[in-house]
Amino acid sequence: MSPEVARLGHVALETPDLDASLEFFRDAAGLEITERTGDTVYLRAVDEWDHHSMSLTEAEEPGIDHVGWQTAEPEHVGEYAEQFETQGLDVTWVDDDAEPGQGEAIRFDVPEGHRFELYGEMEKPDPPAERDSKLKNRVYDPSGDNPIAPNRIDHLQIWDPDGLGCAEWLQENLGFQVQEFWDDADGERWGTFLSACEVKIDLAVVQSTTETDDPAVHHVAYDVTSANDLFAAHDVMNELGFPTDGIGQHAISRGEFCYTRDPVSGHRIEFNTGSYLTLDPHWEPVAWQEGDLKDRQWIGAIESTERVRY
Repeated sequence: MSPEVARLGHVALETPDLDASLEFFRDAAGLEITERTGDTVYLRAVDEWDHHSMSLTEAEEPGIDHVGWQTAEPEHVGEYAEQFETQGLDVTWVDDDAEPGQGEAIRFDVPEGHRFELYGEMEKPDPPAERDSKLKNRVYDPSGDNPIAPNRIDHLQIWDPDGLGCAEWLQENLGFQVQEFWDDADGERWGTFLSACEVKIDLAVVQSTTETDDPAVHHVAYDVTSANDLFAAHDVMNELGFPTDGIGQHAISRGEFCYTRDPVSGHRIEFNTGSYLTLDPHWEPVAWQEGDLKDRQWIGAIESTERVRY
């Protein structure tokens, strides 16, 4: 049986001012701190069991250290390492608990330079006693939640100077499934929307504006329960003075969204209501072409394409 990627696990972000960025990610966006080690803080959403779905590390410049994916079985990490080394990729092993809470892992660069990590296991720590839910199937007591308090990490959007080539590599080497794609009027691929499991998107791969652009991340998305939560998020950001970059509904995925951004690091969160499941093992990708709709957004607009480089 071939090794498999099970899901998007976490993103490791870098910021020039950790404490200032926490005012956004923790105090405004509602993520919970599980651990702080030196210049790195580990966070998760209120309905996540794993140790973290995001880390923030203080660095000289904003950046993305890596994107973490959990494999279906722990032994698949080594199987992927053998596969990539045979292909000539530079694979770096990460020791057990070198990244707190996480088992042994590998890191490698996906063409054209996105840094990915594969790991098989992650601890599931209890929340602080004062935040522990009485329900055994819930992590945090919601009565103390931030007004937004997203549920879980949902997906990531990356920009690549060879978006189609990157998406095809992910399909061939990590087994990702194409859910939807959008081609420009000239037939060139603008975006490919991929999944490692049955959710509608784990990873969106978008073609960079020019072929000389560095690989970058546009946003990391967190799931919320309803469209009302999107308006609550927009309201909180307005009250606290954090920038928002649009609210509405995508045509691709049908996901309802609100984009907001940490002004210190430039890292952007999309609050997203999620969308349909694709349980069909013989799913046929939804094909969009420029001209099918006036815009790729069904309602509203995205007001900024600024992104953070690796």
